[in-house]
Amino acid sequence: MKFFVFALFSILAINTASATEVAVVDMRAALLQSNAGQEASKAPRSQIQAMEARLNQEKKSVNELIDAYKRDELTLSQELSTQRKKDISTAQSKVRNMEAQMQRKAQSLEQAVIKSLLPKGEAALKSLIEEKKLDLVLNRQVTIFAAQSVDITAQLVEVLNKGE
Repeated sequence: MKFFVFALFSILAINTASATEVAVVDMRAALLQSNAGQEASKAPRSQIQAMEARLNQEKKSVNELIDAYKRDELTLSQELSTQRKKDISTAQSKVRNMEAQMQRKAQSLEQAVIKSLLPKGEAALKSLIEEKKLDLVLNRQVTIFAAQSVDITAQLVEVLNKGE
């Protein structure tokens, strides 16, 4: 078993040693920062802004309920106090659900934009790889460390923008 692990590391080390031109890229960021990404994100952004406005209105309503309860707390009967606490709890739960739903919707909309732009992004990345004669391109999110000089995300955005 130890021999197998040693052999695997040796093969990886040999392959890595022969890769001389390495780069990292944040494909998601490049796609969203490109002109096409900015244009494709307009409609989803307006949907998210509308959801945020509704969420903020609900949060304001919850805060008003809490303020009214605090103001009237000492004069309320036990059962009315219990009912108001229940109403506040229900409203807070509704806000949390709205917030979670908004986050899921935002992620879904972003993924749809990225999915629609991915073929164009992959083609642009391929041309950049050929132009720079890169041997290895790593995803920025899975890289522990990479010097800024090997990050080609900005260059990919430029290639995407030129290709429009």
